[in-house]
Amino acid sequence: RMSHHGARTRRVVRPAHLRTSTMAAMTQTQSLAANVLRSSARRVSGSVRSGTVRANRLQVRAAASDRTLPIDLRGKRAFVAGVADDQGFGWAISKCLAEAGCEVILGTWVPALNIFETSLRRGKFDESRKLSDGSLMEFAKVYPLDAVFDTYADVPEDIRTNKRYAGNEKWTMQECADRVKEDFGTIDILVHSLANGPEVMKPLLETSRNGYLAALSASSYSKVSMIQRFGPLMNRGGAVISLTYLASEKIIPGYGGGMSSAKAALESDTQVLAYEAGRKWGVRVNTISAGPLGSRAAKAIGFIDDMINYSMSNAPLNEKPLLAMEIGQTAAFLCSPLASGITGTMVYVDNGLHCMGLATDSKSLERKD
Repeated sequence: RMSHHGARTRRVVRPAHLRTSTMAAMTQTQSLAANVLRSSARRVSGSVRSGTVRANRLQVRAAASDRTLPIDLRGKRAFVAGVADDQGFGWAISKCLAEAGCEVILGTWVPALNIFETSLRRGKFDESRKLSDGSLMEFAKVYPLDAVFDTYADVPEDIRTNKRYAGNEKWTMQECADRVKEDFGTIDILVHSLANGPEVMKPLLETSRNGYLAALSASSYSKVSMIQRFGPLMNRGGAVISLTYLASEKIIPGYGGGMSSAKAALESDTQVLAYEAGRKWGVRVNTISAGPLGSRAAKAIGFIDDMINYSMSNAPLNEKPLLAMEIGQTAAFLCSPLASGITGTMVYVDNGLHCMGLATDSKSLERKD
């Protein structure tokens, strides 16, 4: 045979039996490869079908399952300071704690105690006391409390002889803590729902020293005092919750009398107390920055309705007013084992109003055609 260069090449002729053997081997190899491919395809197909079946079964099981991630506070005991009616955040927090199975003890301001207990006894709060299973929220005990005074030695004579305090005893912070220890031994949850500023309607430039210090005493130092005295009663893993307001960090004209300073102090103390109480007693300390709510206490400010309307106009979630129960549910979560890694934190529950930098309903934004 001639090559493409014109040179003669030599053709090798294999014996017939070798040619037959080689062809058979090639055929066998091709057949084996085809079988492997078909087998692999069947395994892949079967795997896909099996995976799909398993996924479908998981979906069916998930849909049919009753599993949830509940807030379970059964066997826990809470002391809630600052409940005097069924309108405010303190009541809502108490109700959510009770809904989660927690035993609730109250500390009520002494001058409001008689009216509160009478209303409770006569069923005026029954509608508000209803829990999801139809039962009524019960309080293990209601103690008189004035969180402005640490011990009875701190109480001035005019308060000791005030008729609004008559008939009550052992209502200072230390005395109340001692009574709770005597009656219940320990607690797991401590709720500070206290605030008062006698000059709250005055601008800061017109606030007196006494008015300013009174706001800090009742609204922020009272939390320090509570943890000092109730901390030794708390089981490890317990939680402390308080309430603050956006005026601590943003200017809210009308929220005066040193109250904005008191809330700023409370937020700073939350972090320091989280460290100190965490190391000393193994408890967590957090605070909730709540949006405006038209409670009886808030109406004393005088412009709460305007703040609610402002929030409805400018908050990211502006289709609904803020509900007290939304603060209560957040507090229940923060007090539960689900929040075991959260401490020294402020959580906003205000429909997102805190993140706004511009009032969308401002007249300065109106455009003339």
